[in-house]
This record gives sequence, structure tokens and C-alpha cells, in this order.
Amino acid sequence: MNEEKRELLARINSDLTKAMKERNDLRLSVLRMMKSKVLYVNARGDLPDAEIVKILAKYLKELKETVEETKNVGRMDVAETTEKEIVIVEEYLPKQLSDDEIKAAVQKAIADTGAASAKDMGKVMKAVLTECPGIDGKIVNQFVRELLK
Repeated sequence: MNEEKRELLARINSDLTKAMKERNDLRLSVLRMMKSKVLYVNARGDLPDAEIVKILAKYLKELKETVEETKNVGRMDVAETTEKEIVIVEEYLPKQLSDDEIKAAVQKAIADTGAASAKDMGKVMKAVLTECPGIDGKIVNQFVRELLK
């Protein structure tokens, strides 16, 4: 069995130390939260990078929802800070796919799974999310619905 990559948490730890030395409070806070979320799932932190990417993608989604909510209630100061946090978290995630790339991944998954109708949506979703960790499930869901009609 090949060794799974485990470099992401080490990078977070290294950058955490660097942020402490530089007294970069926002970056330090975000990195601590990222590390906390990983260690909450696995206290030893010995998760493969693919699992850590899923955890960070979920955290990114939470931050994006926070931006929307704070803008809706008129708290632009909080929204701006949260947007800066989003930029930091995105540094640790793989490059997000464009809509065309997502659509191509969905089409490939439909072909691979032999999906023919909306009943097969679960199979297609699972295939795409496994193939492209950290991808936004809402966008995948939209394309799957569109292509399985």
C-alpha cells in the first residue's frame, strides 16, 4: 500500500509558527482555527491530505456563509474581515475548478457510472466528490441535475 501524503498539516503548523513570530494576528487566528478543525476530527492529526482538504473546504464554506449573513444584517466590518480569512484558507486548498471543468468532471462521472436518470444522482455525486476533493457540492449538484434531465 502506498504512503498517503501528509504534508498539509505540517505546512499549517510551520506557517502558524511563522505567523506568531511575525505577529500577524489575523493569519494566526485563521491558522489556529484550521488546525483546531483538523485536530477535532482526529486528535493525533495523522489524517491524509485529502481528508484535511475536505475539512478545510467545509470551513471555507462556513466562512462564505458568514460573509453572506453579515452582509445581510449590515455588518460590513465583519464581512470584510471574514473575506480576508477566506483568502488565507484558500491558500491551503487545491485550485478551485472552473464551471467548465466541473461540468466535464460531472459528464465523465455520468459516463463512468452509467447514470441515466435522476435516480442515479447519488452515484454521480459520490464519483465527482471522490475524484475532486474540496469541490463545492452545490455546484456539482446543479450540474448533475441539469445533465441527468
